[in-house]
Amino acid sequence: MDKLSDFADKIVDTDILIIGGEGAGGRAAIEAAKYNVKTTIVTKGIQGKCGATLTAGTDIDVDSKSIKEVLGMEGDVRDSKDLFAEDMLIEGGWANNQKIVEKHVEDAPIRIKELVDWGMELWGPTLAPGHRYPRGVYSRGRYVVRVICEQIKKHADKIQVIENTMVTDLLTHNGKVVGATGVNIWTGEFCVFRAKAVIIATGGGQRIYPYTTAPEELTGDGHMMAYRAGAELEDMQYVQFLTSTFRHPPTSTSSINPLLVTGIWLLNNRGERFMRTWDPERMETATRDIVAVGIMNEIVEGRGWTSQHGDYVYASMKHLPDNMIEDYALKMPRTKEFWDNMKKNAVPTFSASHFFCGGIKVNEDTETILPGLYAAGECSAGDMGGNRLSGNAVTMIVVQGAIAGKKAAEYALKAKEPEVDIKQVKELRDKVFQPLERKDGASAMKIKRRIQKMAWENIGVVRQGTWLEEALKEIEEMKKELPMICVRNKSRIFNKEWVDALQAQNMLELVEIIARSALMRTESRGVHFRKDYPNTDNNKWLKNIIAKQVNGKAQLRTEPTVITKWQPPKGCQPYPWR
Repeated sequence: MDKLSDFADKIVDTDILIIGGEGAGGRAAIEAAKYNVKTTIVTKGIQGKCGATLTAGTDIDVDSKSIKEVLGMEGDVRDSKDLFAEDMLIEGGWANNQKIVEKHVEDAPIRIKELVDWGMELWGPTLAPGHRYPRGVYSRGRYVVRVICEQIKKHADKIQVIENTMVTDLLTHNGKVVGATGVNIWTGEFCVFRAKAVIIATGGGQRIYPYTTAPEELTGDGHMMAYRAGAELEDMQYVQFLTSTFRHPPTSTSSINPLLVTGIWLLNNRGERFMRTWDPERMETATRDIVAVGIMNEIVEGRGWTSQHGDYVYASMKHLPDNMIEDYALKMPRTKEFWDNMKKNAVPTFSASHFFCGGIKVNEDTETILPGLYAAGECSAGDMGGNRLSGNAVTMIVVQGAIAGKKAAEYALKAKEPEVDIKQVKELRDKVFQPLERKDGASAMKIKRRIQKMAWENIGVVRQGTWLEEALKEIEEMKKELPMICVRNKSRIFNKEWVDALQAQNMLELVEIIARSALMRTESRGVHFRKDYPNTDNNKWLKNIIAKQVNGKAQLRTEPTVITKWQPPKGCQPYPWR
């Protein structure tokens, strides 16, 4: 009889398995430690040096009244948690799950105060687009990660961290999630994790696009392992692109630096400030969804510039006195050459993928439809709706991370020891090693680049039906090549080509769900803009799009958006609805 050890190079037994551990996952582990359960964090890179949380660079949102009363800073007592929630709903296009939003605004002061108590530095508050009051307490992503990692070390007796390991699939038994499989990138070992509960905290999948602010490891792994296991995905059409984004250096497509300052003018090739067309009152200080659409629409309609390095419009600060630009430079460090150039010239700018507003479908307790499976942070859906306000990402990860840790621990304390299906483990192992065993076939890197090119051209900021249909045709062609991926380097040890092959499957499956969801939503809302359907239709589309895998294929349906006490406006109006 086959034994699990026949197919696993390493077996790890734990109460809670957390996939991704720097942001929401790390916060979940700290919370779970209070329940005296054994928790294992598995991270794709090195703990504290990978993941999206490190890239967070500015504000962390909490209602302004709590900033004053809880954090002791200069908040505005006219604000409230309800007003904060209302702004999230308005700027999220009313696509948010209001139960999740209520948890977000209610717990935000508690969780941010915890970070401060753990030693995180704060400044502010700041006022960001879409907020009625200053709600952004200013910090850095690396400070958030640092204090979370320090707390994890303090609970080393209950939390173990396994680094440089890519989790590839979830394990299920009798409809419950009972663990996962993965590969140690450094050693090539095939690992099996047996767990009573699993929390996915893997961030987004921004690397399906060639231009992104996200680190290399964000390829949608968590989304797709949940989807393949039977969980549902929600509103995957809502991909946020960051505005006023610059190539640095200009020839690079992999290193993107955002610059967000209120003094920028955006100019098309006629020298026009085109944002007056989209938001005449706020112009360049509108929310990210509107500015990203404005930028890319100029490019699509031929009013941008094209060079060998890509398409762009111009961002200019030349209208400002030099000393104002120097003040901005103190707040947002870049090279001296960069800021000197901003004084003299307009700079090429465009939009790059930045955040996934859709994700794994969860309720307000971070529970998926699969018993034993939870999702927290950017990989989950419902909190941000159709667009995320600046500063809400870190708030989301600490709020949802704490909830997931608590709920997973409570579940694990009652759950039986996990039973693992050895046949399933063998099948997943075979799938992982197939690219190494083939003698000839498709190149993983070429498929990844083809996915990125297709996603950028057909499923980017500005969309229309014919482009989405073309994307789906190309996806079907690539799906034929995917099973034939061959890795030329046959070594298991730190084989980047092998990792590319594993990521390519997730990326292609992810981009298909995004394209199908975008094609189904025949309107424009939040970060989803359809040129062929330029209205926001609250009469027909106050719905969320749910994707589920059935017999190996994606099935999409709609569900009414969860409403508690804030009633969305009625009617149909041209995008953006303001």
